[in-house]
Amino acid sequence: MKTIPQELLVNILSRLPAKSIGRCRCVWKPWRCLLSEAHFIKAHLDRTKEFMDNGLLVLISSESNTMYNANIAHNSLSEITALAMDLGFVVSSEFWTEVMPSCNGLILIQDDTDKRLLVNPTTKEVRELPVSPYALDPRASFTMYGLGYDHANDDYKVVTLSYYDSDNEYEPDCSEMFVNVYSVRSGTWKKGESSPYDHAVGHVTTGVFVDGCIHWLASRTSGYSSVIVSFDLTEEKFYEVPAPSSFGGDHFVLKRLVVLGGCLSIFPYRPEKETDIWMMKEYGVKESWTKFSIVDDKVSEFRPLVFMAGQREVVMVKDEETVVEKLVMFNLDGAAFKDITIHGIDEFHVGGSFTETLVSPYHNHETPRE
Repeated sequence: MKTIPQELLVNILSRLPAKSIGRCRCVWKPWRCLLSEAHFIKAHLDRTKEFMDNGLLVLISSESNTMYNANIAHNSLSEITALAMDLGFVVSSEFWTEVMPSCNGLILIQDDTDKRLLVNPTTKEVRELPVSPYALDPRASFTMYGLGYDHANDDYKVVTLSYYDSDNEYEPDCSEMFVNVYSVRSGTWKKGESSPYDHAVGHVTTGVFVDGCIHWLASRTSGYSSVIVSFDLTEEKFYEVPAPSSFGGDHFVLKRLVVLGGCLSIFPYRPEKETDIWMMKEYGVKESWTKFSIVDDKVSEFRPLVFMAGQREVVMVKDEETVVEKLVMFNLDGAAFKDITIHGIDEFHVGGSFTETLVSPYHNHETPRE
């Protein structure tokens, strides 16, 4: 049997979908070792990001709270169909079912026993996170989560922003925004510097990860003007990100952040006939904010999830005033909608989108591989 040079083998196998890699690991023992190594997983992740042109969604059954995934693929038909596959996980909180933090194929969820789990839905690896020793009492506080990758230290991190309920009995005069950071590599929590911003913006939401930072909408504690803040995962400090020029003052009320096509994006979280979505095409550059509009003949609330077809089609959750939420695809060139029908699950909520990768939730820390 002729030996294939390792570099060529990595180049060939990194083109395969993550699910196919699992079958390749069973072909030959040396392949199993190679395909489990960090450098191959990174090569596969980089190639997946470069050529990804589909939408993998996390769906939660409204009846059982069981998690499913569905692969939304581009096609030329007027209606798109996809099959929901049971992932075997159960979630217990409506907060997590709304938008789950995700990064490089990992998602952060809360199961039916209130455990925080870091999960790769593709490889089915699951890691339970310990409770932070610095966590506030959940009965008297609110907590927001973020998940991202610290490139400088090759580490995935979970960040929590917590603050006391203004009516709580424990710390009635405390307005501090507490920050905790969990290192996936070391498996430990640490207490960070408190945020200098007010993150109590009317709703508890998850942070979105772009360019080494986790982002939230907030307001300055002086003057209370709205801002987009980023938490740099390497420096573990907060910075401000310039907003679109047309935004200002209290314009962030009822708005949310999302990642579209790898770009930080902001959209209104309320029913409208015309929904304007802004994308920051060049991170950190104010002039790079670009707007596109979703126009509908009904008053609807849209939540964009993922871009496809060279960033010309966007998969969204559509919630009409008289109809329960459903999935649609909107073509930016033709300004036309396509309905997305999901088989294998009845009523469901959309938990978010993710990328199919081989990244382990243990990331070199006590990884329980066979």
